[in-house]
Amino acid sequence: MDSALKRDMMKEKRRKSMIDSTSKKVLHYLYNLPDFTFDVNKQLNPPDFLSWDSFLSCLEYLEQEGYIRITRIGENQALLSAVLTHKGRHFRAFNSIALKRYLLDKWIDLIALIISIIALVGAYRSEISALIRLLMPG
Repeated sequence: MDSALKRDMMKEKRRKSMIDSTSKKVLHYLYNLPDFTFDVNKQLNPPDFLSWDSFLSCLEYLEQEGYIRITRIGENQALLSAVLTHKGRHFRAFNSIALKRYLLDKWIDLIALIISIIALVGAYRSEISALIRLLMPG
């Protein structure tokens, strides 16, 4: 496989690891449950801040991202329990790592932006000084 393609695939995988605010709330909810486990037999209602459908869809998303492990039962694959994985228990640390990786990937873009701004200011130096003199009375 081409190294550039591998690099792009890795970047895309890293980008997916960020989660939205609702998912964070569900992770906090699961984190505060005994054994980090939502069990349908023990907790019949979803958390107060979400409807049952939204809660289930959020659990599906978190399972796809690797934050939880869902146990299902029956032919229709009904939810039995949801347990936080290691990544789910330490999601702040994993999000911090993902952000650092993203910034590390983007450092060259930031340097290119700074160089472009310096070149722009250098090219239009006299026009910029004339504009500043017009704006600053005195």
